[in-house]
Amino acid sequence: MLLQQGPKGDPTPGPLRSLVRRSQTKALDLYLLVGAVTSGGDFSVTEWATTWARTVGKYDEAAGPTAVSRAWKVLCDLKLIERRRGEEGKTVITKLREDGLGAPYTTPSGGEPYFQLPYEYWDKELNESLTLPAKAMLLITLSLRKERFTLPQDRVPSWYGISADTAGRGLRELQEKGVLAHVDDEWFATLKTRTGMASRPVYSLVAPFAPRGLGATTTALGSTVEGHSNVQPTAP
Repeated sequence: MLLQQGPKGDPTPGPLRSLVRRSQTKALDLYLLVGAVTSGGDFSVTEWATTWARTVGKYDEAAGPTAVSRAWKVLCDLKLIERRRGEEGKTVITKLREDGLGAPYTTPSGGEPYFQLPYEYWDKELNESLTLPAKAMLLITLSLRKERFTLPQDRVPSWYGISADTAGRGLRELQEKGVLAHVDDEWFATLKTRTGMASRPVYSLVAPFAPRGLGATTTALGSTVEGHSNVQPTAP
């Protein structure tokens, strides 16, 4: 639901759209980190602002906490987290459900669609090397939970609220970084070409980002960060 909402066949973009359109890279980085370090209870974490700042590459003791505070505000405004003061000058961050309606977060269960972000995302320092378009497209491709898939760039704006150009840049970068592979081409009928046929790329995520546990909902966060995912549309 961070990525997409609404019923199958009539999807609407989720809160990720706002983060990308507003170039909120640090806010997305912090949100993903919150998901990585909270695994139960009320899904909260208590830490100093300077610690959070260092995790997103801000080491100045004055500018770092200020940047983190701005990012937390963006996430609070989107109702993705709650923020309150903790002891010893620390901040308590509580993760909320990804749809932006302000409900408490719960782990996916009962067959709810979900996606997983492997911890290798941080181990391989992709959190530092990927741009915001690539990070967004990584989350979107993970949410498809398919070994092979197509993702028409012209449909990304209506499905996810991200421009086709941004999607294209993100997909190309993921391929350059060895995260995504162009494994085939799929031909389809269309009235947009003189021949009545056109092709689109078929992609596959490269291990360790290839989908895990297809068909089974996992609630443990031992090796991945999970997020609810709406049912994705099938490309025409």
